[in-house]
Amino acid sequence: MQTSVSAPLAALLLIGTAFMATADTHFEQIERGAYVARASGCMSCHQEDLSGGYQVETPMGTIVASNISPSQSHGIGGYSRDDLARVLRRGVAPDRRLYPAMPYASFRGMTDADIDDLYAWLMDQQPVNAPPPQETDLPFPFNIRPGVMAWNWLYLDERDLPQFDDAELERGAYLVNHLGHCGECHTPRNDFFAMQDDRYLAGEEMDGWLAPNLTPDPVTGIGAWSERDIIDYLRLGHAGNVVQAAGPMADVVQHSTRHLDEDDLAAMAAYLKAIPAITSGIQDIPVIPAGDDRAEPEHRYGQIRAEMTAALARTDLAEPEQLYLSHCAACHGVTGQGQPQAWYPPLVQNAALRRAEPGNLLQVLLHGVPAGKLARAPAMPGFADELSADQIATLANYTRATFGGRQDSALTAADVERILAPDEEMPAPLRALQVAAWVGVAVGLMALTLILWWLARRRRPKRQEG
Repeated sequence: MQTSVSAPLAALLLIGTAFMATADTHFEQIERGAYVARASGCMSCHQEDLSGGYQVETPMGTIVASNISPSQSHGIGGYSRDDLARVLRRGVAPDRRLYPAMPYASFRGMTDADIDDLYAWLMDQQPVNAPPPQETDLPFPFNIRPGVMAWNWLYLDERDLPQFDDAELERGAYLVNHLGHCGECHTPRNDFFAMQDDRYLAGEEMDGWLAPNLTPDPVTGIGAWSERDIIDYLRLGHAGNVVQAAGPMADVVQHSTRHLDEDDLAAMAAYLKAIPAITSGIQDIPVIPAGDDRAEPEHRYGQIRAEMTAALARTDLAEPEQLYLSHCAACHGVTGQGQPQAWYPPLVQNAALRRAEPGNLLQVLLHGVPAGKLARAPAMPGFADELSADQIATLANYTRATFGGRQDSALTAADVERILAPDEEMPAPLRALQVAAWVGVAVGLMALTLILWWLARRRRPKRQEG
């Protein structure tokens, strides 16, 4: 009797145990998928709720990140796991081809296991049943998505990127080159938007911001950065009181790299320090000083108030100094020491001021830095509506020469205007392609008209002779 009762009970226990084990395995896979999503920067473009909407400026026009929530009507709810793999590795969705602004040229190196985990996580998220506020709308012929097949044929190939026979460096290569797709912004591109792998990670301008040289060149790259600097920058958005993330990179830190574990950040740092150095740009002094050459910021309680009182009492203030005192010194200090305890960065030896290319500094002066981009970092106001282009240039020149270690700075209002109204002229090869496409359409219409005229002539009845 006891046996007949215990047998069903044992079976139920086995079933329950198997169910719990399956549930635990699925939960663990979803957790791994969440990490892959963070490492891949999915939320940087597609938002935390995966609803999409981030706009990528390209030579062809603006491309808008799509909804990748598991919505059946507006997202990827109908995708299979293999559909997702084709999107990530070839840029081919079930209903359309994607433009290479979606970094499938980098994601194609993702492992099957990571794609499995990412798919499980994506399908476990809350659907967003609405399209992004804007949609991709490119001019002819770039709006014909099958044309991307030609780009894939030309450029979607195996890439010869730096590799090392070391477990940590191999992991770093995978994170930098594939999941993190760092090269998509930091590698120069040709006129057809393809990465130039012979200049891999040597820096590029994207969306009006300089994505700087990430190779270990001592002057134009990150040769003066320690691995600790790189880890801190990726985790916190700032490092050594001399460099802070802003613009698109602040989004990357906020949505992606700050969520990675220490070992992965260390692997990325080690890989970036190990790849071949490439000299690029016009940088003439190291972007940040080496650790031993850095000035230690000294900020005392009440220091800024005392220094501001003394400075404003002076009668010999020149316009550049007056602009700085009126708009910057209350947070960054009269002597540029900042308030590190309150997360107001020092300006002394600051990377944004030391760069020969002033674009990122001007972007921040014009548009500011919103609160919430980096943990605990306060907002910085932009001055585009308050100061003239000439005043912005004057303020930039003063801070670069006074605090940035540059011997001189001669930015003008025209430099500022270029940031406010960037040159959006299409590269000559793309323009030629566009013109050729329109000429082809015109020739095709003319040929069709002639064919129809000829057919009409043949169908016309002949006059009978009387």
